[in-house]
Amino acid sequence: MEYAALVDVYDRLAATASNNEKRDILAETFAGAGDLLPRLVVLARGRLFPAYDRGELGVSSSLTLEAVLAATGAAEDAVRERWRETGDLGDAAAWAVDNGGQQTLFSRDLTVERVHDDLRGLADFEGEGSQGRRVDALAGLVSDATADEARYVVRTALGHLRVGVGEGTIRDALAVAFLDDGGESVDAVERAYQVTNDFGVVAETARGGGVEALRELDVELFRPIQLMLAEKAETLAEGLADAAGDGGEAVHCEYKYDGIRVQIHVDGDEVRLFTRRLEEVTLQFPDVVRAVREGVAADRAIFDGELVGYAPETIREKSRSPVVFQTLSRRVKRESDIEAMVGEIPVVVHLFDCLYDGETTLDRPASERLERLGAAFSSVAPDPEGGVAGLERATSASASSEDPDSAATLYEEALERGHEGLMMKNATAAYQPGRRVGRMLKLKPTMEPLDLVVTRAKYSEGRRSEWLGRLYLACYDPESDELLEVGRLSTGYTDEELADLTEELEARIVNREGRLVELEPEVVLEVAYEEIQSSSEYDSGYALRFPRFLNVRADLGRTDADTIERVESLFDSQ
Repeated sequence: MEYAALVDVYDRLAATASNNEKRDILAETFAGAGDLLPRLVVLARGRLFPAYDRGELGVSSSLTLEAVLAATGAAEDAVRERWRETGDLGDAAAWAVDNGGQQTLFSRDLTVERVHDDLRGLADFEGEGSQGRRVDALAGLVSDATADEARYVVRTALGHLRVGVGEGTIRDALAVAFLDDGGESVDAVERAYQVTNDFGVVAETARGGGVEALRELDVELFRPIQLMLAEKAETLAEGLADAAGDGGEAVHCEYKYDGIRVQIHVDGDEVRLFTRRLEEVTLQFPDVVRAVREGVAADRAIFDGELVGYAPETIREKSRSPVVFQTLSRRVKRESDIEAMVGEIPVVVHLFDCLYDGETTLDRPASERLERLGAAFSSVAPDPEGGVAGLERATSASASSEDPDSAATLYEEALERGHEGLMMKNATAAYQPGRRVGRMLKLKPTMEPLDLVVTRAKYSEGRRSEWLGRLYLACYDPESDELLEVGRLSTGYTDEELADLTEELEARIVNREGRLVELEPEVVLEVAYEEIQSSSEYDSGYALRFPRFLNVRADLGRTDADTIERVESLFDSQ
């Protein structure tokens, strides 16, 4: 298939704001894809790896610009000016192809296979000279491209296609292309994706076996699934009532910990850890691996839990003192001398669910999953000097809307010990990956912070003039795969935090205009605020009032940020 045909699909997608039209365009494309279906499904979002595979192409905006200049012969100042005007290096590449003046004597046709495979191949370059080889490979694609083709080659290389296609659009398009287009079909595709995190596998399964085959797709060890997420309760009584449901079932309550949500996969002695964003962090936590090997009795298992850092001097106490997330995140970022961090920032993993113990438990009630969790492991006391983390059940109690006292006591105790609040879970509910569900709620004492992406930044004035202290924040729209700004942040950080944050953001600058910089949208911050207001200043339609910095969320990516739907819900609940 010629790449030009896929580019035509991209242009059609970009030209319509209708989600139904986007769905139908993709459904038509997928239905006629033949052997290219797995490639086309990932290219439809401009992503070259499954969600669970954090493969990196290794091409920054600066390296991509270098490739565009090498391929086209265009003047760097002119390309940068076009980039600044449009905010899109893909558009600048298209302009450079038309205006660069460099002609290729020998060119190869651009096919979907070549673009997909050559771009994926960038991730395999290693060692000395690897950056130069990436630039050459990307320049080779651009030099053989038309202007419109170059636009999308560059956008795909940078991971942001800009055609308004999110996971929901892909899901619905697969249902239309290969299944009876109904709610049951959409649900089957969604669940298959939640347990595989691979639209290529889901697409081929839907085409080959329909709904029944999709339902047979299941979790696999070392292929992380999407984690179930909680909705927010405004009060304890509301949370218990919502979690209990119409049947008034018992509610399982637990501490809400402030750490890193972690999914632990075990196959004999092989142990791997994955974060909420499906990023593997096994190497960063050798102490957790040792604890799991010591404490887990099941030969094969998948657990859901929270990895929490504690002050070293309190790690052996019952009422340990948790460290702030920013401190814990240092362990995620550490690439050398990792063992030294085991004693400096010791951790305990608080397990609260068993998703697999030789067979899938996702569809089993929470009460049964908890029983299986108890049978699958024994607690391990933290031993920082011995290089072993703690491993234990999340602190919990049973309650109901008619008898809330145990939940209230647990909530107060969690807050006294420095944790975030309370989780409330329906004891009969199944585990629903990747969804915020009304049968699992969280209660915190203040208006819930938002996890937002930094899209732009401006250098401060006065004493902090060398630091990027004015940050534009955005929420995520999963339907359009776009980021929508919701305000600007300028308070809450210490000098040390702001200096570290500036260093991280400056590495992601794609364009400068005076003291304002545009950024690759990769850094996620946890932000507090007083309220959410309606606003025409930002493209979300909302603005945070008095936002303040809390933490850098190193465990989250742009698509893990809070959604526009979440912002709207918080606005309505004020």
